[in-house]
Amino acid sequence: MNPGRDDDMAGRADGIDLEDTDLQRPVEKAYQGIRQAILRGELKPGDHLPEEMLATMTGTSRTPVREALRRLAAEGLATVSNRHRFVTHFSPEEVSIIFDIRAQHEAYAASIAAQKITPAELGRLQHLIDAMAEIETDTSSAVAERFLSLNTDFHGLIIDATRSAQLKRLTAPAAALPLILVKQFVMEQRVDVVRSNRQHRDIHAALSARNSEWAAAAMSGHILSTKPRPRDPNRGPHR
Repeated sequence: MNPGRDDDMAGRADGIDLEDTDLQRPVEKAYQGIRQAILRGELKPGDHLPEEMLATMTGTSRTPVREALRRLAAEGLATVSNRHRFVTHFSPEEVSIIFDIRAQHEAYAASIAAQKITPAELGRLQHLIDAMAEIETDTSSAVAERFLSLNTDFHGLIIDATRSAQLKRLTAPAAALPLILVKQFVMEQRVDVVRSNRQHRDIHAALSARNSEWAAAAMSGHILSTKPRPRDPNRGPHR
């Protein structure tokens, strides 16, 4: 036996280089920190994303920040211009297109998930529906972010239930938008938690019935019903 080789193999687990894994941890920390700052509106559309500032903000270094920014650019949350990176600015027209794309992709995903979703996954969806029901009458300023977090988990679970890596890649950029949407475009349009969660129950019923056509129609209608209305420049703020 070769002791040197044994020592080398001891630093690996199931073929995974532990050193590489350790390097990925700061990247994930930087990625999640920057992404959440964008989604919460702390980093606003058009803001410059300098590596040094982001490294300080996320408690990492410039190397993981650089990789995190590449991932965010691939998602569409960051834009590269002349070697500089900025938070992407979504025009109202682009927001509308993103909703249409998401409706098509997720309706298709729901039709597939109806045939593949497990009882355990249906149970987790019901748990999310119940959690959203608890905040249906909440009027605090934090309710939108709490609801959108639960809503993201609900939609993500259905995508996962398709068992399709390709669908996950296709839906990821559009699914990244909702919090930006609420902060930037729908500040004057109340999030209707009751209506949205009623639609969640319909989607859950369709999935439970293994009815692909019903699941697709329910999902498409759900997403399109939340599509923001265009602002009328001749009218004041919504009341």
